[in-house]
Amino acid sequence: MKIIQISDCHLFADMTKVGYNNINPFQSLKKLLADVRIHHPEMILVTGDISGDGTAQSYQHFSSLLREAKLNSQIAVIPGNHDNQQQLSANINPEYLWLQHSQLVLANQWYIHLLDTQTSQSVGKLSISQLNGLSEFINRHSNDFHLLAAHHHPIPCGGWMDKHEWTNRQQFNAVVANNPSIKGVIYGHIHTAVEEQVEHCLYMACPSTCWQFANQKSFATSHLKPGFRVINLLENGQITTSIHRIEE
Repeated sequence: MKIIQISDCHLFADMTKVGYNNINPFQSLKKLLADVRIHHPEMILVTGDISGDGTAQSYQHFSSLLREAKLNSQIAVIPGNHDNQQQLSANINPEYLWLQHSQLVLANQWYIHLLDTQTSQSVGKLSISQLNGLSEFINRHSNDFHLLAAHHHPIPCGGWMDKHEWTNRQQFNAVVANNPSIKGVIYGHIHTAVEEQVEHCLYMACPSTCWQFANQKSFATSHLKPGFRVINLLENGQITTSIHRIEE
């Protein structure tokens, strides 16, 4: 099954507004979705920070761009630290939201788990109820394969974004370590592409659909282009993945 992950769109109410590196997030997402369509994914996972200002208009722009792209794909959305959950829920198709479907059942014994790590600050946390529910569900389906989707980074990136960490990631990673049926964890937040194999699990971070961050000790951006991650979930429980970026 082919999945595409997009993340950290940071759309504004003003479609003409630009951000870091003079990038217009509305236009970069529009171009990126045209590239996504060429790949014919069966599912698109949006791992948070759709909005950069929390406005209703920013989510309306997102919905409009999805319609214009004519993507024949299932869509799943989780929130990021910049998202306004009230406006997100009011302006995006509820069928897309983690609130309706926290576990997605796929073909070939795969499940996708949609996790909400949003807090009142920029740091992330997975609630005890979510963590316990995740562990119990995976224990009941230990003969299947599991992909977990979150916004915040569950492993340190080694750069300035670690100030905006996932505060109880140790407990989350313990669940991952204790369950070999968890084959992958995807996340956004750091605006950087990362792949790290930790025992049986592949941790994968996604580029932003707008500006990219440089992974260094103090704040900096990268001149890499906006991008997305392609993920293939194979019948044997393995994962293959690649990063694609838009051209000039």
